[in-house]
Order: sequence, then structure tokens, then C-alpha cells
Amino acid sequence: MKILSNLLKAIRLAVGLTWKIPKILHRFRFPRSAEKLLDGFSHEPITYRAYEDLMRYMVTSWITYRNKTSSGAIYPGLPSWSGPECDSLEGFARIMPLFGAWCSSARDQKIDLPGGKFLLLTNEFKLGLIAGTDPNASTYWGDMPGISNQRIVEAADVALALWFFRDTVWQKLTTQERDNVINWLSLVNGKKGLDNNWHLFFILIDRIITALGYSDRIEGVRERYHRIKDFHLGEGWFKDGPDGRVDFYNAWGFHYALTWVNRVDPEWDPVFIDNVQAKFLKSYKYLISPKGLPILGRSIPYRIAAAAPLVAGAENHKEIVSPGEARRALDVTWSYFLSFGALRRGIITQGYFGTNPQILDPYSSPASSLWSLRSLIMAFYYPENHSFWKADAEPLPIEKSDFEFTLTGIGWKVTGEKSSGTIQIEILSNPIGARPELKPFKTIQALQNLAFGKPQRPKNLEAKYGRRFYRSDRPFFMDSQSGVE
Repeated sequence: MKILSNLLKAIRLAVGLTWKIPKILHRFRFPRSAEKLLDGFSHEPITYRAYEDLMRYMVTSWITYRNKTSSGAIYPGLPSWSGPECDSLEGFARIMPLFGAWCSSARDQKIDLPGGKFLLLTNEFKLGLIAGTDPNASTYWGDMPGISNQRIVEAADVALALWFFRDTVWQKLTTQERDNVINWLSLVNGKKGLDNNWHLFFILIDRIITALGYSDRIEGVRERYHRIKDFHLGEGWFKDGPDGRVDFYNAWGFHYALTWVNRVDPEWDPVFIDNVQAKFLKSYKYLISPKGLPILGRSIPYRIAAAAPLVAGAENHKEIVSPGEARRALDVTWSYFLSFGALRRGIITQGYFGTNPQILDPYSSPASSLWSLRSLIMAFYYPENHSFWKADAEPLPIEKSDFEFTLTGIGWKVTGEKSSGTIQIEILSNPIGARPELKPFKTIQALQNLAFGKPQRPKNLEAKYGRRFYRSDRPFFMDSQSGVE
């Protein structure tokens, strides 16, 4: 019976692969010529033109993988546990704030692309927004069943893009189209969500639709905000939930969202937000090196967003992070990861360098990695003549001197060595000598991913959080490498 069972599994796998492979191969159609758009990051100094070309690269990626109605995009890679509909929605939601930041800062809405092509960004957002929020359309993004539907996360990014496009796209929607948009965003009302950084999704959506004239659509946002404040451990650092860990979500989750809440509604809680962000920047700027990050924790594919809070700080906290220092942080982060192939075929890979299922969470889809664009969204929010773009790059702390300090609130000891560019985080509460190993990603799991779209990935949270030391020069997963980096 066991032989027969294994044979049936093998047949199912073969049938699944036979059906999937043509579709998978069809997705790998990103034009090779567009890879030249990344050349500006291969040498210093990194110019503004390099970022313009990076924008063209991401727009080319979008038009390569979008669907026919522009309401989503199916990128090549390992699927999430949320299903293909949510994975496609992520492909729209996570890149549209980039388009919006570009346009809202008085840049040309028309992007010229290789081969004489172009794309009108405002029109692209409008088409996808209308198609995704019409409940009678086949392309409808769907309702939000359950307590923690992934659509809640993506709705926050859709709302942020809408806020960027408020003076262009929003003003040109019909009454019915506006109602559809607000009704879809308001589906988050009454949903419990996760008791961690997720509270910020509800708050941001509420502040944005309120700014557009639709108040009192989402209940309990003040309570959610107080819950976020409960997670503050001191020195600007937050834990990710009542029993949550501390990681880089502080950069690309907590402080990213708080920055936009403060910009959308400057009266919300400016004193607290300004205070915690100032404190956070004082220590966080020590965690970025031209030679990588002391990466730890979950959602590692978001790694290129690491500079986002520093870029934001260049406007409100110049005394802590100068525009030149913030620009240097953005430059070295993007150039470092691009040099290791973090962008391939228009895709921000599902790992630290390349794709690595060992460190990929089951909730991550191919488009999830587009949260890496959050550092660019912060940067393109500034117009071309802003001091962030005009200032000369200044060295980061790791480029100035050695350092050592302890963050008592979160129990980290941070050290930096100027000569090697190495940054180390020591988690003082973890046992001395603790080095939990990564469980391997097996071939059969890879085949199941391809054939059945199931996120078969090893559970490696202990390796991501349980070590005593995390270093930038040798990321923790390299000690037991068997992924696909």
C-alpha cells in the first residue's frame, strides 16, 4: 500500500508540474535589455540618474507581469499560503505607492521605457483601482473573510497609493467608483487582525479615507493606536506584539507606517511619533553598512527597505540624520543588494541575496518582496530639488569609527568595526553560544511548490531569532547554507 501511495503522489506531482511549467516559463519574459538600467549602481558615486533608471526598471517589471486589467501582477517565484488572488493583489498594492510617490512629488506621470515604450502612471493606477474594487467585476479583489485576511495588509498600501494620487486619480473618479473604493477599504472595519504591527494597517487606512472625506468608517482605531504604543520598549524600538520579537520590522513596518500617519494627519499624535522616531534614528543609523546588514528575524526579503526610516528622518530630524547621511544609507543598501543579484528578471528575490526558501516565510509571495521598495517610496516622496537628492553623500557611522553600545530596552549590544565594515548584534537574552541551525529546504518541497502552489517551507523562526550573535559580514543562514541563494 505504501508503494502504491507513493506512486500516486508521484503521478499527481508529475501531472501538476506538466500543467504548471508552461505557465511558469511564460512568466520569465522580462526583457534582458532592461537589466542595463541597473548599471548605475555598479560604481560610485550613485547618481540621481541611477534612481531614475531603477524606477524605469520597476515600471518595466510591472508591465511585464501585470494582468490584463492592471489590477494585479503575477510574479515568478514561490507562492504564499494566501492563494493566487492575494498574491496577485500584492503585485498591485506593493508597487503602486512607488508610482504614487513619484507622481505626487511633481515628477512626470509619463515614464519613458526602453525600446521607445512609455507608461502613464496615473492611468495605470486608475485602471487597476477601478477593476479591483468593483464587486461586480471578475477582477474584484474580493472581500476580507476571517480575522487576519492578507487583503487587510494590502489595503493599507492601496490606501497610501490613493493618498498620493488624491489630486489626480481620485478627483477624476465617478461617484460610484469612489464609493466602490471606499467600500472596499472599509471592509477592514470589524476585522480583528493580528495583535502586532497589523494595527497600523487599520490606522493608516482610517486616516487616509478620513482625509478624503469619509470619516467614522473604521471603528476602534484609537484603541489600536494605544495598543501600538503599548509595544514600545524604549529608545524608539517596538516589539512586534505582546509576545513578539524585535527585528527590522521597526524600520519597514512600525516607523514606516507612523511616518505616513503623521504626514496624512499631522494632528494625530505628532509629539509621540516625533519623539520615538528621533530616539530610534539615533541608534538605528548604526545598523547599515556598505557591506550589508546584521540581518535577523522574519520577512527577510524586505531587506532593501532598511534605509526607509533614515530617508524619512532627513526631513524631520536633520540634526540626527543629515540628508547626506540618509542618502548614503539608501545608496549603499541598494548597491550592495544589487551587486549580489537581489533584482533578477525584474523581481526582487525571495531571500537575502537570491531566492532562499530556507528563510522565506509561508505568508510571503513573489510580490511580497516589493516591500523592499519602501525605501524608494520614501525617497521619491521628495521632489528632485529636495536637499535629500542635492546634498553630497556623507559617511555612515560604520565608515567613521568603531563603536559599541547597548540598547537596554530591547536587550541588544551593537558593535561596529570600521576597518572591515562589520556590524554585529548581540542578543543578550539569548544563551551564550546559541546557534540554532536552519532546517533544510528539500527538493520534494520545491516540486510541491511548483506543482500545487503550496508554500512548503521549513520552520526556521528559532534560527532567525534565537542566536546570540547576528553579523553583517556573514548572515546567519550562511552557516548552514542549503537554500537557493
